Amino acid sequence: MNSGARPPLSSRRRSRRHGALVAVLTAALLVTPGLAYGAQPSPAEPTAPADPSTPAEPTAPAETTTPAEPSAPAEPSTPAEPSTPAEPTAPAQPGPPPTSAPRAAAGTQISVSGPAGYKGQQVDVTIRVTGGDGAGLSGVPVRVERAAGTVWQPVANLTTGADGTTTATVTLAGTTRDNNVRAIFAGNDANAAGYGRAIVPLRLRTAVVDLVTATSVRDESPLKMWYAVRDETGAPVQGRVEVHANAGAGYQLLGTAPTAANGGGSVTFRPRTGTKYRVVFRPLEWIGQGISAERWVANLPYTNPVVLPAGAPRPSVARPWAPRATVPGPNAQVFAIPNHIWNDMVGVSWRSGCPVGRADLRLVRVNYIGFDGYRYQGEIVVNKAIASRTAQLFARLHDGGVPIRSMVRPDVFGYSSRVGGADDYRSMAADNTSGFNCRSVVGSPGRRSPHSTGRSIDLNPWENPYSSAQGVVPNTWWLNRSHPDVAWRSRSHRVVQIMASYGFRWTYGLGDIHHFDG
Repeated sequence: MNSGARPPLSSRRRSRRHGALVAVLTAALLVTPGLAYGAQPSPAEPTAPADPSTPAEPTAPAETTTPAEPSAPAEPSTPAEPSTPAEPTAPAQPGPPPTSAPRAAAGTQISVSGPAGYKGQQVDVTIRVTGGDGAGLSGVPVRVERAAGTVWQPVANLTTGADGTTTATVTLAGTTRDNNVRAIFAGNDANAAGYGRAIVPLRLRTAVVDLVTATSVRDESPLKMWYAVRDETGAPVQGRVEVHANAGAGYQLLGTAPTAANGGGSVTFRPRTGTKYRVVFRPLEWIGQGISAERWVANLPYTNPVVLPAGAPRPSVARPWAPRATVPGPNAQVFAIPNHIWNDMVGVSWRSGCPVGRADLRLVRVNYIGFDGYRYQGEIVVNKAIASRTAQLFARLHDGGVPIRSMVRPDVFGYSSRVGGADDYRSMAADNTSGFNCRSVVGSPGRRSPHSTGRSIDLNPWENPYSSAQGVVPNTWWLNRSHPDVAWRSRSHRVVQIMASYGFRWTYGLGDIHHFDG
């Protein structure tokens, strides 16, 4: 046969039909199996899918490949979207094209929208599927899912109506993240796959906070406060509250606490002063902040204050500041003299030439009950030989409810040239209980006081005056008056009896009523 001769017409037609058949079969074999049979993409796909507004049109069969849809970056804290599959690859075929090309898929868009609602409310989410020309696509299947933490959960499998829309009912969660709703159309022969997503907005509820507590509490005693948080419909709210206190310098945060399933909870504090309280509910995505009404709680003394006789004068020198007791009981402790206290003493209550030095002295710290009924931390310096007994003595006075108006070291009152040591005139006028003070006897300059050895204690001197060579100090009103707790005029008084039981003598009796030697 001549190699340049044309084959018969029937052979050419058979060849073209054969080539077209091969091209169709090859393209069919290369189609993604899951899409070919309508399989849905998995919700656990590891990569975020494309979320295109207009999918790319497929290319003509002569093109070697159809590019995949571009992938959109994953949003934070949003479950991974399914991958939108690429159009199938259609490799170029040798010979003439098939007698009829497949219909090109139209661009598909899906819109998702829903009205704002409250947590727990059911809302209708509208899904609309449109083709490339903007017309609704009817009768297409749509899978609707919602976010649940880091995964997607199915809501419904729906079919669009005549106008391309369908509706899914969703119960709103309390977080924006979990109200993320998406709709997926897997595509078909006539339309490309489509995808749409939207967050259904939350409306804020109003938090209503109640606070109940006592109107007063004794100092150092626990104060319990109950709170409850509900929304404006009366439904309980779980979350956290802040407890604020205002003792005169504005509200300060005391702490935070949770609300239980019933919206309630309680906290306990130990107030040390009269205070206003309030509870503030921390807002959530679905409910706003709430603040309770203020509650004033009066702070009452630890015990009843001293009741003095009518007309009794107050000390002429203000009581020095002392820290309030912070631990239960007397908490009596004995220490070597710390550096900072010794530095305060030198040149005031101690100087070179005193009969005892630093090594001979001890600091006793002990809690005491003040005249106002509150407990304070006192300090007294005494000779080491009586330090242990001194600590035990003041612990007994504390436990026996014997009030002491003030108990600070006499150095607080500064140096006095009249006594050649810490100013005992001012110490007595402040009704201050004290021990060691290397000085002269009040009213007898040059005569060394027994306090110079650290073995004497002056207790509540304002109510128990001293009849000095120069007159009665610190006042005369109390000279001939007594009191069952704070002023003694005989050895049968309970304070004198307690002092004696620990080895402290009421040496001068009515001549120096506040003085005891150990």
